[in-house]
Amino acid sequence: MDSVGAILKKAREDQGLSLNQVSSATHILPCYIQALEENRFQDLPGETYCAGFIGSLARYYKLDSRPLVSMFRGIPKEEREEPKPERKAPVIMTEKRHFAKLIRILVVLAVLVAAVCFIFAGGKRGDSSAVPKAQEEHQPNVFVMDEVLFERSFAENDIVQVRLGSISSDIVCKSIGNSVVLGTSQGNVTLAQSQELVLDLDGDSSNDVKVSLKDVFPQERTAVIRIDRTIEAPVPPPLPTVTITPKAESTIMHDKGTVPILVSPEKRNFIFEIDFSGPCYFRYQPDGAESVEKYCRSGDQVHLEVTEEIKVWLSNAGNARIRIGDAEIMLGNLGDVTSERIGWEATADKTYTLSIVSMH
Repeated sequence: MDSVGAILKKAREDQGLSLNQVSSATHILPCYIQALEENRFQDLPGETYCAGFIGSLARYYKLDSRPLVSMFRGIPKEEREEPKPERKAPVIMTEKRHFAKLIRILVVLAVLVAAVCFIFAGGKRGDSSAVPKAQEEHQPNVFVMDEVLFERSFAENDIVQVRLGSISSDIVCKSIGNSVVLGTSQGNVTLAQSQELVLDLDGDSSNDVKVSLKDVFPQERTAVIRIDRTIEAPVPPPLPTVTITPKAESTIMHDKGTVPILVSPEKRNFIFEIDFSGPCYFRYQPDGAESVEKYCRSGDQVHLEVTEEIKVWLSNAGNARIRIGDAEIMLGNLGDVTSERIGWEATADKTYTLSIVSMH
């Protein structure tokens, strides 16, 4: 009849498992597994632990643990007892309680030794898996800023590529603490919370963008930064021979038809700004791009740089005020629903007129 150790060893070898593989799966030290397989029960930390180890290994090998544990308990006690520690001098126990106390102390020491061995072995396994994580490097995010306003959360080493005409210039989020250090081709700048700075990114002595630190989270090493290039430089020279449509009032009120805003000998990019004084559903389509829809409230603003034309839809036109250059434009009254096109049109005398054209 096979022994407990022989049955466990055969099950392990039949499944092609090494001692280390079984130890990793069952959290039993390899030396204890080998001792069980060789029926060296006296090298294990007590009868209770032996029975527990046999049950765990049997379940892992998909064996019935009960007969194996019963077989172990049927082994004569002297064959599975712990070895008595060698003594340099004889100790005479005069009372039974002294002997019981010594046994308890030895059991506690054996459990402590087993726990230390288990933690040490587990620590080694943990160290090998932790090495790749420590070697991982943060891969910075790279963002391209094509729009006029850009606001988002940044981590250290993230990069924003700001388009300046035909070139681009990088802003690098170098470090984040109570303040943020930004790196540019012209040097580093430090930005405190709620502070705004204007930056010359291309070294032409003109300001290109305005940056502001909206919020900072030192522990997470992240910050919310806003970049505004409505002051983008070099600033185009004033439109030559511009004439504002003569009106008695300073605000252009548009209802239907075509109303000119300004004329120029050439088409130029223009800044479209709209402020909202109350609730308004706003949809716009700049230069034939995909339309954007927003529900705006009092205090909301939209800034856009337009090349050719922008189409505008408003559900409550009296709450929206448009600015283009020095001209202020109202497209209707409270409750009015309107749709307009604002763009360049060529004239017979080879000039261009920026006009508002009703689409309804």
